Amino acid sequence: MDTESTEKTQRGIQSVEVGSEILQALTQSESPMPLKEVSRVTGMSPAKLFPYLVSLIKLQLVQRMEPSGDYAPGPLALRLGLYGLQRLNPLREAEADVLALASKTGQSVFLTTWGPNGPVVVRQEDPSYPLHLTLRVGTVMSLVNTATGRLFGAYMPEPLVQKALADEGIRLSGATALKAADKQELFRAYQKIREDGMTRTSGHPLPGVNAIAAPVFLFNGSIALAITLVGPAGTFDTRWDGELASTLRQTTNDLSYRLGYSPVDE
Repeated sequence: MDTESTEKTQRGIQSVEVGSEILQALTQSESPMPLKEVSRVTGMSPAKLFPYLVSLIKLQLVQRMEPSGDYAPGPLALRLGLYGLQRLNPLREAEADVLALASKTGQSVFLTTWGPNGPVVVRQEDPSYPLHLTLRVGTVMSLVNTATGRLFGAYMPEPLVQKALADEGIRLSGATALKAADKQELFRAYQKIREDGMTRTSGHPLPGVNAIAAPVFLFNGSIALAITLVGPAGTFDTRWDGELASTLRQTTNDLSYRLGYSPVDE
């Protein structure tokens, strides 16, 4: 079957697609929206928009709130959302992203989550010329000296991080005998990571190896995963505006969106 025939057989229903735009506008709002606001966000005139809203209300995908008359997601939309949340599996959802990142960037990709002893690597994908690293699935990462661990240090609840730092020595490249001043400096670094939205290391703790790590968030804003690119320092660009960082940021943003996360504008 040629491409043209395939496109014809896969032609969608325009009214359904328009309805999805309306639902997307309503779900991205923190409060019910008046008709004029829905019109502004969707770019549809109120006259064109209103019949769609009537149909969506009949389907229980939208509801009209009293006494304001504003519009919000309806009972069926909420049930669909709960169904999606029940089926969420961040590790499974990230599988294709890890493979695509390794192929696109030519770097090693590590997927990490928070385990009983701190950030633990749960997935590894290497390019055709893998680095010879001690970093493998099951490795627990330092909260002080690794990009991945510092990322979790920045986004996990501070009391949990403080407690985990007491066992820092058991982790890969873990720091020992942290003093109060060291911890204060570390938490200032964590604040900077939250501002940047990513973290990186250059030749440390592993000489000749660079890394960039970015967070994946759940619908409630908590960190679910870290995705880390790792490669040889000579060819690995750690600039925030470089291709590697941009590709990783786009990937984690897309994955977070699929997990229900909506960033809050500050």
